[in-house]
Amino acid sequence: MAYALEDEFGDIIGKARRGLGLSVNDVAGRVGVSAADLEKMESYEIVPEQTVIDRFAAVLGLQSERLGAIAREEWEPAPSEFLAGQDVAIKHFLVEAYNANVYLLVNRKTQTAVLIDAGGMGVEVAQHIRDNGINLLAVLFTHGHGDHTEAVGPIHRQTGAAVFAHPADARLVGGTISSGLQALQGSETLDFHGIPVQVRSTPGHTAGSVTYVVESAAFTGDTLFAGSMGRCSLDYAGMLQSIHENILALPAGTGLYPGHGPASSVQEERDHNPFLG
Repeated sequence: MAYALEDEFGDIIGKARRGLGLSVNDVAGRVGVSAADLEKMESYEIVPEQTVIDRFAAVLGLQSERLGAIAREEWEPAPSEFLAGQDVAIKHFLVEAYNANVYLLVNRKTQTAVLIDAGGMGVEVAQHIRDNGINLLAVLFTHGHGDHTEAVGPIHRQTGAAVFAHPADARLVGGTISSGLQALQGSETLDFHGIPVQVRSTPGHTAGSVTYVVESAAFTGDTLFAGSMGRCSLDYAGMLQSIHENILALPAGTGLYPGHGPASSVQEERDHNPFLG
């Protein structure tokens, strides 16, 4: 089976380097490798020995053993059951063009549902909703990038579902629906006929990035991936702090469902994510 993580060693060191505002030459000099070799590492052409990985970790503020395990493809999170609670099941759709995840949360007692992100699979999602007699009440965006929003238009038109996003990402979302975008505060709890959704502001990837907590599951968008984190476009230290305070502080068994890559859990990320050691 192919290695399933969204980010490889090169992605991780590249994100950390850019987050810290360091150039290729800066990091290469401090680690003791050539700039050309560092560029090859960030483009997956070279995986260094653990002694070199240790130096990267020290320069970039990463946890070296965890970074090495991912570099050698030795760790993946345990498979998820795709449940948010006793009554709330998670139907997963994979948008292959972006390797992006779409999650349909269905209350099995009421057959009501919410959709988290809609970067594609609009026809398939709408068909699944019709075929199973599901009442889609809302589409919730974790953030406004097109690989998570572009299919919401037809879903919104066919189901009449309300659409929610943080106002800081409203400009990014603009055009995906003709009207009716509802603004989140980033600290509220919503209830959709037995599907309780706690909204947690987790900015960094975008200004309006949020994480949705639904019972024993958290939907992290591009804030946190299994073994990595999303690209930071704002305050890198602030994004890390937000992850610690608003995601890792959840109960250890909380399932984590990211915008890309496999599901994980709070405990798995506490133990294995090199950004969070």
